[in-house]
Amino acid sequence: MLITSSRKPSASTRTLCKHLATFFGCEYTNRGKMGMGEVLALSHNMPLIIVGEYHGNPGSILFYDSDGYCILSLHISVLSAPASHSRSSGFDIGGDNELVSIISDILLPEKTDRTSLHLLLELTGDKMDFKERGKVLFSLRIKSHKIYTGDEDCT
Repeated sequence: MLITSSRKPSASTRTLCKHLATFFGCEYTNRGKMGMGEVLALSHNMPLIIVGEYHGNPGSILFYDSDGYCILSLHISVLSAPASHSRSSGFDIGGDNELVSIISDILLPEKTDRTSLHLLLELTGDKMDFKERGKVLFSLRIKSHKIYTGDEDCT
């Protein structure tokens, strides 16, 4: 999986990208002037997450599948600043939100026993809690979302 940002990210957006990459145990790269084709090529047929901005703060998360299709768009706000944590060797996704299965299908395509993992992305109501051993590392609020089918544009 690859995580990147909008073209000219603020410091807070770069920080969120780095914490997401650490949590998910994946690569983060500065996007710079790269176009979408270059970003998709850099993801090497793996899932891609792009963190966008709204008024200089992280404001959206776009999820692309391994084929480069936009699957999910989240309009978000940061509820609690990311706390430092160790690099992930695996994580699980749970909760009661309708997005659990969609995000799980994108980020965790292999269905294995993940009960012994210490990191959990919990989606409950309108919150995304990133937890380590039950402690919340940081939280995002989901303001709205859109699920895409096929090759629709993720804007």
